[in-house]
Amino acid sequence: MNIQSYIPGVICIMVALALMFCLMHYARFYAESYFFWIGAILAIVGIISLIKPLAFLFVFNRTVAATVVCGGLLISILSIYWPVPVYHSQTSLKIDEFLPEYSFNEYHEVKINASPEKVKYALQTTGVKDIPAALFLMKIRGIAGDKDLSDHAKNNQADPETLTTPDFNFFVVDSSELITFIVIKATAKTPPPEIKSAKQFLEFKEPGYVKVAVNFRLIRLDNGQTLLTTETRNDGTTQEDRRHFGRYWRIIYPGSAIIRRVWLDTLAKRAE
Repeated sequence: MNIQSYIPGVICIMVALALMFCLMHYARFYAESYFFWIGAILAIVGIISLIKPLAFLFVFNRTVAATVVCGGLLISILSIYWPVPVYHSQTSLKIDEFLPEYSFNEYHEVKINASPEKVKYALQTTGVKDIPAALFLMKIRGIAGDKDLSDHAKNNQADPETLTTPDFNFFVVDSSELITFIVIKATAKTPPPEIKSAKQFLEFKEPGYVKVAVNFRLIRLDNGQTLLTTETRNDGTTQEDRRHFGRYWRIIYPGSAIIRRVWLDTLAKRAE
């Protein structure tokens, strides 16, 4: 086989790497999730090559294809079942008071050419239904149906103040920090409770669930801009719940990160 026959394969690999680096704009590198999807793609390539070897991807025969399938499945399985760590927050934010230990988190930020007041107004008036890409991804995850996401939070009673958006109610815990609290099922068979207060979230320890805290921070910058940041923290109430949720999180992480990134970009456009 001459060197020209390798060119298509090299091009495919370069395109795949370029796409992965583009994805990192939305989803920072999280090894377990990225390797799960790399393994899944390898397995798919191998399965196709069992039918017709994809020589341009260096799978020259069915023996190589079988090796690729096994290797891809092994990478994905190891990634999914890799031990779940517990992180201890090193920051001094208000979210630390409610979920100082967590197993999974996301952090995103964007600079906006607008005042915090305009950014807050954009947050209050922008829902998932206003962001088609985010709504599509959330429908895939089965989170958003025909109703908006406010149903689980519509009865929240926060003090001293609650900031209501089309999808969530945020507890105003600081002049620049807003937090919403959610409990979702992990191994439990019964639906999770509605979180109506920060105290209830703190005291909730029932096994079978995952506690989720999401904050938004609006930081005024000297040049008239606002730094808008958001962090999502997740932690199971037991180690088994962490492991169960970890398998789910490692699969959906890229889509989850894209939702948050698109959300921030939409808020920036609306505020400006």
